[in-house]
Amino acid sequence: MQTVVQRPNDPYIYLFVMGEWYCYNPLEPPLGSGAMGDVYRGYRCKTGSVIAVKKVKDAYANNKMIRERARQEASLAFRHPNLVEMIGYCEWSPESGPIFILSNFVQGEDIDKYAKSFDNSPQRVEKICNAICSVLDALDYVHSRGVVHRDIKPSNIMIENGSNVRLMDLGIARMNGGNKFSSFGFIGTPEYSAPEQVLREQNGMNVQINATTDIYELGITFYELLAGENPMSCQSEAETLTKQMKHQLPKSTRYLVN
Repeated sequence: MQTVVQRPNDPYIYLFVMGEWYCYNPLEPPLGSGAMGDVYRGYRCKTGSVIAVKKVKDAYANNKMIRERARQEASLAFRHPNLVEMIGYCEWSPESGPIFILSNFVQGEDIDKYAKSFDNSPQRVEKICNAICSVLDALDYVHSRGVVHRDIKPSNIMIENGSNVRLMDLGIARMNGGNKFSSFGFIGTPEYSAPEQVLREQNGMNVQINATTDIYELGITFYELLAGENPMSCQSEAETLTKQMKHQLPKSTRYLVN
């Protein structure tokens, strides 16, 4: 049975995942974009319920490393109130062509927009702290299962229905104990990335990426939400990466991540 089907004169692409059919319309604008792909609104064909379909970007789709990373993301069958639950994985063929990762749909806004909605509220700091604590709970859960997220940032933290926090996008997550992809260039978002993500090697030795990498990124995120600006952001990506590697964090951020 084909797992990816497109019918004549039908804009929808149909995906067979874990014994069920799902679909999405690629002509509709994506809901958002991540490090590895674009996310579309999709549907469970049997019930019409909404899901999320991440299509790996075409530029990466035929890369063996990316294909295996996509399979890894879809295999993270975590069940935690502060994580997005995965449905499964679908591909045109094992070696090439489109790749799709399906997950439950999260209705909400990213934590940056959430925090700005409380700009004039005396509860602003308390609400941001409570949300960050929920992210810490999610990270504690994934870290206990040997996974490092590696891309903690405001756009990957969603506030669902105005209250529940969901950590999104495990697409570039690294499995502890050795990930053969970890040495293939820089992976992450420069404004939030820990120095070890950029360096990868120091004094002839590999720099370890582990749970503290996520805590560093969350510290930068926390600072940005409270202060309204990212302390490491520069005009160019190269300048930002240099600042991450060579400059000290602002005092309050050092307190958060130490």
